[in-house]
Amino acid sequence: MKKGWLLVAFVGAVLILQGCLKTDNNVYDGYKYLQEDITTLQNYFTANNIDVMMDSSSGVFYSIDGKGEGYKTVNNTEVEIQYQGETLDGVEFVNNFSGNPIGFTLGDKSTYPASLTEGVIIGIFKMFEGDTATIYVPSPYGFQDKGYQGVPPNTILVYKVRFVKIKNLDTDLAKIDQYILDNNMNASIDSIFGTRYEIHRVGNGISPKIGAVVSLDYQGELLDGTVFDNSYDRGTPLTFTYGDGGLIVGFELGVTWLHENDSATFFIPSIYGYKGAAQGDVPANSVLVFGVDIKRISNPN
Repeated sequence: MKKGWLLVAFVGAVLILQGCLKTDNNVYDGYKYLQEDITTLQNYFTANNIDVMMDSSSGVFYSIDGKGEGYKTVNNTEVEIQYQGETLDGVEFVNNFSGNPIGFTLGDKSTYPASLTEGVIIGIFKMFEGDTATIYVPSPYGFQDKGYQGVPPNTILVYKVRFVKIKNLDTDLAKIDQYILDNNMNASIDSIFGTRYEIHRVGNGISPKIGAVVSLDYQGELLDGTVFDNSYDRGTPLTFTYGDGGLIVGFELGVTWLHENDSATFFIPSIYGYKGAAQGDVPANSVLVFGVDIKRISNPN
């Protein structure tokens, strides 16, 4: 596999209010409604003694009502949820808790059901698999000035959400854990995203911060031992900027736990690798295994 195949965009959960910067009377002014809705929600929480958290980048409020035992996810992954939506005064407009979970790809709006809004997506990034949550959505992150099936324009929405699963993650983690057991490895578990890693040599160096320039050697394998990429043979370490989205998500998740001069192996579930796309010698939906030696980490000032 060519080195460039690691260069797959990592898109974070950054959401933009369309048209908010314009103030013309004929253009939707999302900032105006956002400030009004935040005030309304804060008054509502106070009056009803509701304890919530706020996503400071959007103004979406949420509470985790029940804890699950799974993991968080990142953008561009396939997930399944169940949800109920209603207005702040209790008028229900969708409820699929009695049916099958709804599947879609985070970040791909073309896969979203019409009743699902950006506010719910923001809330999902705060949740672990198995969690249930209440998400309070200001209208700019809801149906905005369009409304939806009886929901008036510029309406605050309240969603009850159960984060059912991340597609294929449980299956891949079972494969990884069996491999670790069969090979008598002593791997650690990333309690946030579920990746597994084992540190073979502790370098006692610095760890990467966002924007760090990282230089490392690596070998990529499949679980059956097939080597699909190897920087050692090229004689040139891989150098990249940590957190800029230039690598597959799982690779950056693995590097997160490492320090300068560490040597380690980490395992990447397919959902954080190449997903359903084959890449040369890498079949679709493959678990990836990377052995890495961290040469240098240069953190930003």
